[in-house]
Amino acid sequence: MKEILCSISTRGRYDTTLSLAIQAVINQTKKIDKLIIFDDNDNPKDLREIQMYMYLLQTMDAKGIEWEVLFGQKKGQHYNHQIANTMGYEWVWRVDDDCVPEHNTLENLWKHVGPDVGAVGGSILTPPFAPVENSTGKIENLNSEPNIQWDFIKQKQEVDHLHCSFIYRAGINDYNLSLSRVAHREETLFTYGLKQKGYKLFVVPNAITWHYRNQQGGIRTETEELFHHDEYVFRKNLEIMDKTIVVLDSGLGDHLVFKKVLPDIKNPEIFSCWPEIIPGRSIQEAKDLFGDIDKYNVYIQMDKWKWQDSLENAFRKLYVEKL
Repeated sequence: MKEILCSISTRGRYDTTLSLAIQAVINQTKKIDKLIIFDDNDNPKDLREIQMYMYLLQTMDAKGIEWEVLFGQKKGQHYNHQIANTMGYEWVWRVDDDCVPEHNTLENLWKHVGPDVGAVGGSILTPPFAPVENSTGKIENLNSEPNIQWDFIKQKQEVDHLHCSFIYRAGINDYNLSLSRVAHREETLFTYGLKQKGYKLFVVPNAITWHYRNQQGGIRTETEELFHHDEYVFRKNLEIMDKTIVVLDSGLGDHLVFKKVLPDIKNPEIFSCWPEIIPGRSIQEAKDLFGDIDKYNVYIQMDKWKWQDSLENAFRKLYVEKL
């Protein structure tokens, strides 16, 4: 398995920061295996026909860095990052299209990966820079303190969530696709989900990324209503993040089989088609909170596993063993 995929999702920044982000990725002291650029623009361009980008693509060819440009679905960067998350790489370095990592940022993030680590982030500094004091990185302090990554990280520290740009263990947690196109809170939900699955998250020193935030492109061109929608989804997901999510979008017989498994499931939060058999919240609410619910569909998973055992044991694999 190749180790590191760098994922950049871009919208509205052809002429501002995208080229800076790409060049910074190319010039890392720790070389990536591949760069994938998701073009989410309403009117995408062929980067090979723009001289500035032609040079950058040719530089990657010369350095032996594989690259690919994919047109996005125009549903938001979380859809694009979820594709990167499932492309078969062990680690994904997500870099926003208005972020410029310093030359040794990836190298210094990489020093801290390990078998129990889910993600590692560094400083995300937005000019004009202002110091941050007494920030913990705890999820319960999200609304009462500035993000710990908005300052120079002075020492390695375990946190509950990460922001903007970080390297993460791929294929463990999914991006929440019920969020709107602005994907407000998507990094927080994603990284906190890694922690809930038992992996550690760290912020580390000497891994600096400059965030050249501007009002052109990205999510800042969208309406306030979409941010409110995403904040609602975020808060509702936080309420059940420590539970085992069960979505029974299936028939009556499946619910009867599942009843045998239910006593062995730790702290379940159930969404059910047949609440008279298995009490729970509605399937529509599951779709509203999680977006894609296929990962909870036992038949889809059985096909993926090439399952030869019983339905009951498939439910156990999905919800008790959680493999």
